[in-house]
Amino acid sequence: MALDEGAGILGISLVHDQVRIVEGVKLSANEFQVNKVAHGRVRQAFTFDVFEDKNMPRRFAEDIMRLCEAHKIEVKNAAFSLDSRMVMVKRLAIDRELKPDDLREHVEWEVRQFVISPVDEYVVDFEQLHTDENGDLNSILVVVVRKKVVQFLKKLFKHTDLKLKVVDVDVFSAQRALQVNYDSNSSDKICLIDVEGKKIHFSILKGRNFFLTHEVSTSENGAAEDGLSLTRLISKELRRIILDHQLGKGVEDLNEVYLYGEAVDDSVLEGLQNAYDVHIDCANPFRRIKLLAQAKEDVSQTRGERYMISVGAALRGIQ
Repeated sequence: MALDEGAGILGISLVHDQVRIVEGVKLSANEFQVNKVAHGRVRQAFTFDVFEDKNMPRRFAEDIMRLCEAHKIEVKNAAFSLDSRMVMVKRLAIDRELKPDDLREHVEWEVRQFVISPVDEYVVDFEQLHTDENGDLNSILVVVVRKKVVQFLKKLFKHTDLKLKVVDVDVFSAQRALQVNYDSNSSDKICLIDVEGKKIHFSILKGRNFFLTHEVSTSENGAAEDGLSLTRLISKELRRIILDHQLGKGVEDLNEVYLYGEAVDDSVLEGLQNAYDVHIDCANPFRRIKLLAQAKEDVSQTRGERYMISVGAALRGIQ
């Protein structure tokens, strides 16, 4: 789906019980404007438990529509960004001799090796990540999600007057928002860190291409309420990722590190900045995006990095 110029889109993110909405409009092929932003809470945390209750789609729909009405949001097209904990993401190496016609069959075979249920219970999608100098396929990104998750979202939006145009994944939404707002070259290694109440999600971009994603729970470590412990956990996991994937010898071998998410605070940012001689900052999803006056005022009163996913979802919706 590609929106026409002048068409509006809602980027919606729902992480645990926090819902954020960005209302934007496509001004031209390369220009996107945000008219409104909205933040609220849903009555039930968005976890796997909700898929077993047939009343939950309606309840989530009511909460989302209540937020839209409170902020006088009238745009109907919506792009929803799914929590990465509900999705399996794999980067797979592919034999250069494999013919394109055989690629889907090969992907389905690979998926059968790591899913715990029959493959027909999942929606499987994939895309080429990059090519070598000869243009041969090196690796692909595979995204796997249970059909019941997709069916839940469809039921949710049927209880609204919104039109679900696309479903994205939060890690890809955040990477898209970063790519639109920041420059990088083909050799840069950039880390995005999503800091939430119960999880930390790391993703690495090499140049402008997806390289890996990794998640760790904070609740078991008792770090969610302690900025120092959270900083130590991020440092530990980041060093391990770099060494395990041969990205360098330490954090300083990264070019840039950006934080976003509901649980980012200044103590975590400052702790990481003081520990490493590399550019570390909170990501700004509005850095190069035009904001109308009301949206600019609303963003100035909160932490802009918390809209990283919803902005990225909206950008996906206009493509």
